[in-house]
Amino acid sequence: MAINNPVPQKKSTLDTAANIAIIIVCAIAAVVLIRNQFFPKQAAGPGNMPQIEKGEKYAQLKDVVPAGANRALVVAVQPGCHFCNDSMPFYKRLLDERNQKGSGVKFVAAVPSDDAKPQEAQKFAAVGAQPDNIAKVDFAAIKVPGTPTLVLVDNNGKVLNVWVGKLDDGGEKEVLKVL
Repeated sequence: MAINNPVPQKKSTLDTAANIAIIIVCAIAAVVLIRNQFFPKQAAGPGNMPQIEKGEKYAQLKDVVPAGANRALVVAVQPGCHFCNDSMPFYKRLLDERNQKGSGVKFVAAVPSDDAKPQEAQKFAAVGAQPDNIAKVDFAAIKVPGTPTLVLVDNNGKVLNVWVGKLDDGGEKEVLKVL
């Protein structure tokens, strides 16, 4: 004859409460992980700091424009930015069209640190693109709201236009027109 020991009511309620708490914690963790994967925090952005705007001048941008150039398209990229990686084929197309047109607009890759230069140079090389310069730039000082950001500047470091993020077809066509 088997002895049937029913689980006390208090223990059953405690187990249920613990299981619900574990489920809630797992759900919160999943939401945080998904948000960070698909919407990564960026160094700057709306509400965090002012954004780069047309007409502003930056000595740092003047310094990255290759000598003798009247204008440069500066693209702010950084390691770990999947939008930057996704945009690499467009940068290749941009350089190809610039070269076909014989445009004097230089293409400069801006990176946040000297350590990022070799990694970003390798990414450009992997798609067959060769920037005219890869330069370290303090993204916060020039108010880059996130990466990638394309900034058209003149040889005095004056911002002529800005495009933020991975561009759609319309944005890409707009950038190609400035060549």
